[in-house]
Amino acid sequence: MAQLSPAVLVSVSALALAAVLPAPSARAQAAAESGARLVRSTSGTRGVQQGSRYVIEEPRTVFSPEKDRQVVVYFEWEARPGTHHCEARWKDPTGRAVLVSPIDYQAPTRRFGIYWTMALPEGAARGLWAVESLVDGQPAGTHTFEVGTGAAVAAVPARPILSSAEIYKRAVASMARVEGVGSGGELVGQGPAVALDADHVIVGFSAIESAHTLRVRLPAGRLLETSELAGWNRRQGWAVVPAPAHGLGVLPRSTTPMSIGDQMFAVHTSDDGSHVIAETSIVGQEQSAPERFRVGAPLATGSPLLDDRGDLVGLAFGGGADESLGPAMVATGLGTVSVPFGNVVLPALRLPTAAGARNTLADLAQRGEFMAPLAVGKRHVISGVFAGRVERGGVVPVPVDQKFVFSRKEARASVFVQWDPKERKDALTWFEVYDADYKKIGRGEATKLKMRTGQLFFSSWTFNIGQLPPAVYRVDLILDDAPVWRGFVRITE
Repeated sequence: MAQLSPAVLVSVSALALAAVLPAPSARAQAAAESGARLVRSTSGTRGVQQGSRYVIEEPRTVFSPEKDRQVVVYFEWEARPGTHHCEARWKDPTGRAVLVSPIDYQAPTRRFGIYWTMALPEGAARGLWAVESLVDGQPAGTHTFEVGTGAAVAAVPARPILSSAEIYKRAVASMARVEGVGSGGELVGQGPAVALDADHVIVGFSAIESAHTLRVRLPAGRLLETSELAGWNRRQGWAVVPAPAHGLGVLPRSTTPMSIGDQMFAVHTSDDGSHVIAETSIVGQEQSAPERFRVGAPLATGSPLLDDRGDLVGLAFGGGADESLGPAMVATGLGTVSVPFGNVVLPALRLPTAAGARNTLADLAQRGEFMAPLAVGKRHVISGVFAGRVERGGVVPVPVDQKFVFSRKEARASVFVQWDPKERKDALTWFEVYDADYKKIGRGEATKLKMRTGQLFFSSWTFNIGQLPPAVYRVDLILDDAPVWRGFVRITE
């Protein structure tokens, strides 16, 4: 504690935030090394440590010397790990710096915070105060607060920062599960949904892809069924499903624009419907679609992301053809439908605010908005991968350099599928390539198959990628005019 003025006392504390953060990209690392980025600043009269987070209890920006004995101001930054010289300059309503509070801090992680506590005597000047922070001599954010009367303090509503448990509880109370059911009653898709309003939920488009009807599973075992949508955007990855009087909580939406480095909480849903909360951060932004961002780890498509006040900041998507990529989205013949993953986030500010006109799922299918569902023949397929090439010199062919992202400079890419026939039949098979608008742009030669139960075999196809525009493409394996396997591959420059 340092005394710099007869009217003001201040104490300083620093802490590292031990949240697990993804490794930064080279671009993000360069930005971090250029200076500290302010994540947030908060003020109140007291704070507590909650796990890896420091939380100001009952945050507010108006204080009364008659009622409050101190002001706690907390700054949180993201910067390079290492030693930082930090200081706070407290300025009274005249703009005069009444004290400077320095501290040298060794940050073990990219994210760290410091809080300063100022005693608030009865003679403290009334008006707007400012706390200017500096990190390594550079401005790193300013927090303002007002010293007023007791009546002014009472008039200011407080929005507390919530614990992880409280954020989890709020998110789960807003969530349902949507299942897409095919024309034969089979499950063709599923995923978590979040309440849009009192009568609709919003879900990832992949959950309703190729569905004939939809089931909305609500807490306490309630089940609603519909064959309609009240809005959709396949490119952005969402669909609005009618769910009259669903009884879920509607999350308030954050009005803060999303930016790279933002920290938030994601409530992820597993295949069995269980939920897990995790801290994550925005690590990138889509070049082709700047309104979309990326988080550091894949989440179930449709998962909500919340800030530390429990507001909805975005939904995780990635189920559309232009965003599906990698093993999590490759359909196989294993007989189960998993919740698809994605790491694309659409900010809450970009989500629809109300339901739109009703359209049936049959209408969408007729208009070409759906991919053809995988046929019953998928049971004959074990797995499939993309690879740089397929070597055929050994006993069995081997896919080499397996990956899902190729450069056009590589000129060619291969797809490799393993079969395990469940019945005896002769058939024709071939591969087809589709763009993000579901338009077929290529087809391989048809091959005759002699399928015999228990006799494993392989199909492969090498296709030219040198002339394809950079994008994500879908590859279907066709058996007797119906798709039985599907994968997605990204082509870059």
